[in-house]
Amino acid sequence: MRLLFVYAHPDAASYTAACRDTALQAAHAAGHAVKLIDLYAESFAPALSAEEWRSYPDPDAIPDELTPHIEALQWAEGLILIHPTWWSGPPAILKGWCDRVLRPGVAFHVHGNALRPGLPNIRLLGVITSLGATRLQYNLLLGAPGKRQLLRGLRACTNRRCKTLWLPDYAIDASTEASRAAQLAKIAARIAQIAV
Repeated sequence: MRLLFVYAHPDAASYTAACRDTALQAAHAAGHAVKLIDLYAESFAPALSAEEWRSYPDPDAIPDELTPHIEALQWAEGLILIHPTWWSGPPAILKGWCDRVLRPGVAFHVHGNALRPGLPNIRLLGVITSLGATRLQYNLLLGAPGKRQLLRGLRACTNRRCKTLWLPDYAIDASTEASRAAQLAKIAARIAQIAV
């Protein structure tokens, strides 16, 4: 499978970076074709400008700097987002990536009041994340907003048989070296299970 990983964390030595490296190594070892977009490393500009907003529906007005991202999305069969969960959702840089890249004519097509998926090539949609909240706090008290945004909202733009993958590490502030190692092993095993 052609897997596109979109990674968002500012610290190259973070646990999230270890999750990224583990997922990439497992994907390569399993024989997947892999591409990585590292949003902080490329200093991706997340803010949607007024000019860009005004031309948002026009597929001929896509800024040049978004072309590699859109081409990678169109190449991919699987999209896996790797990020920490801050304030119940993805970091601003990743939310901005969604705002700017997952636009009309790319991620979806508008026909009257109906939306048609623009990414039918995406058959797997995944999130690898760490959260300060416990599973109970995130799911029951907060309503899993980041998970719902990325796996429910974005799934509507993909293949109708798209499978989802949710690999959270809850209560990260209370984690230990052993628990983090166990989570990395879980990530590697789950990525290795993805059908080529």
